[in-house]
Amino acid sequence: MFVLNLGLTFFWSGLSNAIEQLSYRIPFFNDRASIEFRSERREDGDGVRAYLTGIRETGSIFVDLYEAEGGVTPEIKSVFVTGKNPKKLFIIVAWAADNPSIGTGGSVYQVFVYDERIEQGGPLPKLKQDTGLSNRFGVGFDGTREGQLLIYRYKNASAVKRQLFEWGYK
Repeated sequence: MFVLNLGLTFFWSGLSNAIEQLSYRIPFFNDRASIEFRSERREDGDGVRAYLTGIRETGSIFVDLYEAEGGVTPEIKSVFVTGKNPKKLFIIVAWAADNPSIGTGGSVYQVFVYDERIEQGGPLPKLKQDTGLSNRFGVGFDGTREGQLLIYRYKNASAVKRQLFEWGYK
């Protein structure tokens, strides 16, 4: 297990297809919390499941499943915690989108945001997604699409934090 804790900012680049499971310490809920990513084989490609551990004695809290898109495994680009009360967990996910025959090459990005609230129901408790804040970042393409250069602004933690500051988020 690799542990990394950088105050309220935590990130890494990419979850390799060859890695079955990664776990990282994060400052969310308590000082013992970790986020764990597990690859999951599915018919339409490998997905990535995220869990919080070290929060409850009873086991993991399910965060989300990031599914393959077009057979492409999602890549976890950044994970960080920000905010005071409540804290928010941010996970930036990207899917490669390359089709040279139509002049397209790049990645589709999405920012997922979660609250410090846990929903009950189902086999595991689940972290509550802040869909309102997630939707403000939207889904975007970064690269060349059909010969046109497009830039998605929220590809990393610093860009998301800058935008949160502009929106007055504390």
